[in-house]
Amino acid sequence: MELTPEEARRFFIDRVVAEAERQGAPLSGNERGMLNWSEVEPGCVGDPALAEALASEISDEDYEAKISRLLVAAYERELSTSAAVKDSYREAYSVLKRGDCYLMIMIEQALGGRLRR
Repeated sequence: MELTPEEARRFFIDRVVAEAERQGAPLSGNERGMLNWSEVEPGCVGDPALAEALASEISDEDYEAKISRLLVAAYERELSTSAAVKDSYREAYSVLKRGDCYLMIMIEQALGGRLRR
């Protein structure tokens, strides 16, 4: 059974948040909120005030690089414990790439080449 877009987003968001905590640098509320940003996807946040609040904390480039690093770290850590993890990441990736959410930019930067089928 295929994941819903919301489940696919949650798959990646949970991993980013957990990895940040594992590294001892939890994400701020604004950083977490932007992980679920989309102006068009149901169940997502599309509040321009959130984007402005995040911009006052960190530049877009630095935020995207930070999230990308966390995604790579989470993926590599999980992959080292089970090769089957790659299938879970690929499934969530294939669902999200059909939509339009901000998180997909960072997933593509971090893992796109590894997850394309």
